[in-house]
Amino acid sequence: MNKLSARGRGVRILVLFSFAAFYLGYVFLLRPASYTSTKVGAQSSDPAQKHHERFDALVRGDFFAGMRGNKPRLDRGMKYCEDILASNPKHPDALVWHGGGLLTRAADAYRKGDSNLGDKLWKKGLTEMNLAVSLAPNDIGILIGRAATLIGVAQSGWDPSDATGQALLKSALLDYEKVYRMQKPYFSRVREHGRGELLFGLASGWSILGDNKKARHYLDRIVKDVPGSSYEIEAKQWLDEKGSKIVQHDCRGCHAVP
Repeated sequence: MNKLSARGRGVRILVLFSFAAFYLGYVFLLRPASYTSTKVGAQSSDPAQKHHERFDALVRGDFFAGMRGNKPRLDRGMKYCEDILASNPKHPDALVWHGGGLLTRAADAYRKGDSNLGDKLWKKGLTEMNLAVSLAPNDIGILIGRAATLIGVAQSGWDPSDATGQALLKSALLDYEKVYRMQKPYFSRVREHGRGELLFGLASGWSILGDNKKARHYLDRIVKDVPGSSYEIEAKQWLDEKGSKIVQHDCRGCHAVP
């Protein structure tokens, strides 16, 4: 991941954000499908979940718009996070969102040919996401915010000789597996989109690392855990493939920006 060319990274990171944007909307897409209210915090007795919903509702529109090129809205979302971080530098939600915003700015710098600035923003963005996970190691939303971004980067461009990149991708996959274990008691009630994307992320990531046994395991899980869906059809197609191949999958049904 570190050895992606500046030009390639700058172009391809824009693709990864169409993948990662889904995950950064974690509060709305990874909760059980039976949770139907659109009112922030409604039907939830968990203070932590209410907190995430409030934060997500305040910033996601600006960040999604910013990831699609609306600089003023990205700046507004970033400032909101920066104001929070100024008083609490260890605020996990602000860190994971702000880190994603820095990667968006890095992509813009690479696209304009400013590799030095791009590298600086890229490193700082990853550092903030890593810190967010270290501060909230059991928070599903924070885990997914970082892990999805790293898996998206790996899907966009991969250097098998990059040991740092391998370690980053493996850490993201282990976090995804942790999320899967945490959701096991209610996984059947997670929205189809959430189930399919989480499991395809695992299948793709492990195939990139060359662990085809694990990749096929998660393709099998898609067939079992997301039956009767387009995800099941796609997983079966990959299971029919012969030999060791990298599982490629594009996130479906991404987000309208308000």
